[in-house]
Amino acid sequence: MIAFHGTADPIVPYDGGKVAMAPDPFPSVASWAAKWAARNRCEPEAVESAVAPDVTLVEHTKCAHDATVALYTIQGGGHQWPGGKPLPEWLVGPSSDSVDATSRIWEFFLQHPLSRE
Repeated sequence: MIAFHGTADPIVPYDGGKVAMAPDPFPSVASWAAKWAARNRCEPEAVESAVAPDVTLVEHTKCAHDATVALYTIQGGGHQWPGGKPLPEWLVGPSSDSVDATSRIWEFFLQHPLSRE
């Protein structure tokens, strides 16, 4: 599982909580990723690394079936596609070009192909 999330996302709050357009509150993004890691039976300790001055990667590795759970956090980023064409900031928050989500996702799936068993 790979995800990108901005800390200034007005639509899906990074720290979780209720927003007007959703009937139920969102969990925090970190706890959501940790639950994915537990479902995938990953090692309990995650590895955190800096990808850019405003982007961190938290990876849960050594999961069942060689899976990985990767969460990219964009400090100050909104509900935008990192490295993509910006949407109106007044609607979805700030954009970031510090990481290219498209190329990172492509690399991720090249490293984690689906099993044909």
